[in-house]
Amino acid sequence: MVENPLEINGAGSKALIPAPDWVNPAPMLRPARTLFALVLLAALPGRAEDAASPDEAALRKMNADYVRAFLACDVERFRSLLADDFTGVLANGRVIDKAEFLREAKEPPDAKDLRLHGVIIRIYGDTALVGATVTYTRSGGAPVQTRYSTLYARRAGRWAVVWVQWTRVAAT
Repeated sequence: MVENPLEINGAGSKALIPAPDWVNPAPMLRPARTLFALVLLAALPGRAEDAASPDEAALRKMNADYVRAFLACDVERFRSLLADDFTGVLANGRVIDKAEFLREAKEPPDAKDLRLHGVIIRIYGDTALVGATVTYTRSGGAPVQTRYSTLYARRAGRWAVVWVQWTRVAAT
């Protein structure tokens, strides 16, 4: 093995050429440095990826507004949250449109101590899925657990609820 990886070309040329058993590390340095930088960034707290995107923050707020509107019978807030072509599938399987939903939203809900669990938000371009499990108690004391999935669509730069489906979770 040659001690110096570079040797003078024996033909009298002053050009340096690598020794035959020498491996040039230069092509490996850039990917290695990039990998090291990514590992270092991943270890830092408070990365930008951890912060909610503006879309996620807007959808999270809309989801919270939806729940508040439900509890307060706030038909006007629902009117602004729901797309004109909104469809809802109730836990009993009945399908309703926006007009029917707004009529039903006027009625006070039979729900006390309503809580959301495991809210998920998945954004797919101009559509997003928001879902959670909801627990509450009816006025007679019966506990209820429901799951919902809400589909949002961004139209003209504004998110709107286009579909929601509720599924009653059977007592176990």
